[in-house]
Formats: sequence, C-alpha cells, structure tokens
Amino acid sequence: MNRARLNFLIDVVMTVLMAAIAGLGLLMNWVLIPGSEREAIYGGRPDLYWLGLDRHQWGDVHLGLGIALLVLLVLHVALHWSQVVGIWRRMVASGPARVVLALVLLALVIALMAFPALVSPEVVDGGRGEGRGGGRGRTDVENRQPELGTGRAPSEGPDGIGRGRGGRGRGLGRGG
Repeated sequence: MNRARLNFLIDVVMTVLMAAIAGLGLLMNWVLIPGSEREAIYGGRPDLYWLGLDRHQWGDVHLGLGIALLVLLVLHVALHWSQVVGIWRRMVASGPARVVLALVLLALVIALMAFPALVSPEVVDGGRGEGRGGGRGRTDVENRQPELGTGRAPSEGPDGIGRGRGGRGRGLGRGG
C-alpha cells in the first residue's frame, strides 16, 4: 500500500471513530440517562440497556474508541511530520520562539493527558441504604445547589417540578 492510500485509510477510520465517539456520547447523555434523570422520567430507577449494554459498558466502549482515535492521530501526525515542521517554521519565524512554543504545547498536551492520574474524586455520601442514590453521589434534586436568586435546584422548573437535565426532550416517546 502506498503512502497516499495509507493516509486516506487512516483519515477515513479516524472520521468513523470520531462519529462513533460523538454518537456514543449522545447515547449516554440522552438515551441511557443517569439515575436521577431516570427517576424523573420513569418514576423509578430502571436499568437502561441498548444492544445489551448499559450506560457504563457503553462508556467503556467510548473510552476504547477514544484511545484508538488517539493512536491513529499520533500515526497521522507522524506520517505528516515533514509538513507539520514546514508549516511550524513558516508560522513561527524566530527559532527561539519556535522552541518555546513547541515546549509549551508539549507541556500542555502532557498535562491534559496526565491529569486524571493526578486527581482524586470528591467522595460524597449518597445515602447508601436509604434508597436514594445507592451510594453513587449527589443524585437527588434536594442535594443540588440552588440557582442564584431563585431558590430552586438547577433541574427544577419554575413550578418546582424537576425537568431533567436541561429539559432536552429526553422523555419523548416515554410518556414524558
């Protein structure tokens, strides 16, 4: 396979992976909704599945596709390295500035990719055993911070009734 065909194939696969990642993100956000929103829509917390996988399992698929996309992105940049260097030299004429900007960009990329290993989650007692949240953190409307000046939780409408996250029409076709 020649280099042009390889580049084209990598670009096509990267495009498909980006579309799949976006689609799965929307699936997890709007269809396989989190517990507190399931309660508002379904009147309880039923388990939601699509193609036999739940929200967390689709999250694992989402992560795997993201890692595959990252690997292909690195390969894509490596295959176009001479172009990248040429464009970089034209955009940043000064040699010392080029080095400094490149190091800042490299440090930013490393920091963004490494930060998950450097942080700890905030642990909040979700009321395990009380039937609220099952220990998964803040999941009920009462524990959310009120919107400034309204006295209402962010997920409540003007009448005090929960509207779900952003009121994005998740209840369509489900009686809500």
